[in-house]
Amino acid sequence: MNTNRNVIRALLSTIITGIALQVSSIAAPNYGTIAQYVANMVQNNHYSRTDFEDDVSEKLLKGFINFLDTSKLYFNQKDIDNFERKYKTSLDDYIFEGSIKPATDIYNLYVKRVQERVKKIEETLNTVEFKFDSERTVEKRRKDSKWPADAAAADILWNNVLEGQLLGEKLRHLTQEARARELGKKLEDILGSDSKETPKDKILKRYTRFMRSLDENDEEEICNFFLSNLSQVYDPHSEYFSQSELENFRVNMGNKLVGIGALLGTDDGGAAKIQGIVVGGPADKAGELQINDRIVGVGQGEKGEIVDIMYMKLNKIVDMIRGKKGTVVVLKIIPADDDSQTRKISINRDQVNLKDKLANAELIEVTTPNGTKQRIGWINLYAFYADMERGTSSCSADVKKLLDRLIAEKIEGLVVNLRGNGGGSLEEAIRMTGLFIPSGPVVQAKNAKNKITDRRSRKPSPVYDGPMLVMTDRSSASASEIFAAALQDYNRAVIVGDKSTFGKGTVQTVMPVAQYMPVIFPGETKERAGALKVTIQKFYRIAGGSTQLKGVTPDIILPSYRDEMETGEGSLPNALEHDAIKKMKYTPSEEVPPVEKLQALSTTRVTSEKEFHYIKDDNVRFKESKEKNKISLNLKKRLAENGKEKTRRTTRNAERTKLFTEINKREKGRYQVARINLDNVDTKEFTWLENFKQENNQSMRRAKDKEEELAEESPDYPHFLEPAKREILNITGDLISISKALHTAETKPEKSRSGS
Repeated sequence: MNTNRNVIRALLSTIITGIALQVSSIAAPNYGTIAQYVANMVQNNHYSRTDFEDDVSEKLLKGFINFLDTSKLYFNQKDIDNFERKYKTSLDDYIFEGSIKPATDIYNLYVKRVQERVKKIEETLNTVEFKFDSERTVEKRRKDSKWPADAAAADILWNNVLEGQLLGEKLRHLTQEARARELGKKLEDILGSDSKETPKDKILKRYTRFMRSLDENDEEEICNFFLSNLSQVYDPHSEYFSQSELENFRVNMGNKLVGIGALLGTDDGGAAKIQGIVVGGPADKAGELQINDRIVGVGQGEKGEIVDIMYMKLNKIVDMIRGKKGTVVVLKIIPADDDSQTRKISINRDQVNLKDKLANAELIEVTTPNGTKQRIGWINLYAFYADMERGTSSCSADVKKLLDRLIAEKIEGLVVNLRGNGGGSLEEAIRMTGLFIPSGPVVQAKNAKNKITDRRSRKPSPVYDGPMLVMTDRSSASASEIFAAALQDYNRAVIVGDKSTFGKGTVQTVMPVAQYMPVIFPGETKERAGALKVTIQKFYRIAGGSTQLKGVTPDIILPSYRDEMETGEGSLPNALEHDAIKKMKYTPSEEVPPVEKLQALSTTRVTSEKEFHYIKDDNVRFKESKEKNKISLNLKKRLAENGKEKTRRTTRNAERTKLFTEINKREKGRYQVARINLDNVDTKEFTWLENFKQENNQSMRRAKDKEEELAEESPDYPHFLEPAKREILNITGDLISISKALHTAETKPEKSRSGS
């Protein structure tokens, strides 16, 4: 409904003051008040400066419903009509009045619908015998489908869904049995008791677990869901963090936390299962906690009460185990090797460095067909991480250490691998760019008032100025795009990868909600107020164009399995538009990379490379399947389809085995690889390997997946070198050779022109 927003804003301070004066009467956080503050913060700080009114209310309602019931299976059209009648244009009014009642009402009905459905699922599984002999089909994805008209229509839909899931489990079990026979083993020897679960058992357990997880969500989490959806009405990268999510965000940005250094997962029995232990972390040093142990209780300090954590949400268990450095956490566990007893383990909390996410490098020596050797540096960067509070973690500082060592090893070319790098700190992206360009502008930004600013590298000269490639993919986003775009605009690097990068051309800031509340405000509410991550700017290349939506287009594009996937900014709802601003004055490198020559050489190789043909073929099949969006509920048809697919894989693997054997023989000794990380970067000598095989993750010991042994085996790539990385090394080799030839021609003295 239309409301006078100015009146509401004028009344807001009076409402807040009234609430604040009731400190003594409030025993729990007031999430309606938190929502009130977040709504004001997002509308007043977001780049678009869009008021939270009726149109935003409508989008929020739709987004929240779709967030809860993504596949449109639990609500029906009557529910949706009722929600729209009550809340379509009034969510703004509720929130500005300090109420999240619509969110709790919608969520509670969702939980009720799930409970009703799980009960019906149990009845169906116990009474109906599915024969899998019909000609019916079921949709694979339902996010764009219509809601079932009513409860009766939902029952019909669910019968198809259940039959499809049962058939899928039956086919999976048959495949596992066949694979076990190929290995000369019994399925129960590999999977243990899991092999005895029937498809009906597995499906009922899956839905029961899902129902239980919904029951565990409290008002804080409902508020979190609701406010995150409100933020994302403005754009996909604005987000509300609950207090625990805020802590996780800080951990991810800094790549360190204070805890015990263990990876937790959920267990079917309701306990938290140890799935990994960080090597050198507190739990590893203590030596008592083991992989697959199950945690059933957590206590604070040696004398603290042990709290039962059975069926508790995993994030709450993690919050209980983390804590201040030097304090003790006591875990009550069921040992993996003896489930008949429980015992207590005390562990001193300490800082845990997540080393598997830190920058690392490879020193690669390639012997070319003419017998010469090329040394190539390869730096992997998975995120632009930084400790924003203490400044003790910096990816640019880590990369410089690795780069200095690679330069000392006399590399002739460098690759910076940003595949899968979703971004992070803007400041770190600028510092990273400064390692490869002289001082100058790196990126431009425009705020809501159309004020344009620029950020510059102040380093007078680059650390490395030799031949360089940057490797990207569809997941390279934000800070990765700033870095890649700047180096492309400066002619400092050749960009190679998927058709484009992600396309996130926006800047966010994190605003703790409590900082915007009065000093006398109730502590219970301020402590759980969380934070708003809100988009405040769009960034632009120094050449003027935005990376928003379009991303960075590589100079050389390689076939990729992501070509047909729904990834990137354009696939997200409410994405901001692409635009451009004025080009800046900057001085590109005079040595322009020979992109056309490199493209031609790469195209010749890619055209003849079997693996890239496989990628293209698989993409065609994936696209057809996605557009069809239906699978048969007929067992015979599915068996025939699976048999055809198995034949295709078997034929392909036979071709690969023959080809890879020939390549390994032909290229024996072609590659030498030394791995460099922040622990061994100052080591005098490295261990050289003749292939790129990755050892088991040395930073974390992980539980072995029971089903890994049943996976179909494909032959390893020659030298354990996957096709895209092989081609990147080939392109780098071409760039080195062309650059050498160019420099030789430039320095060669002219012949004497004296005549007789």
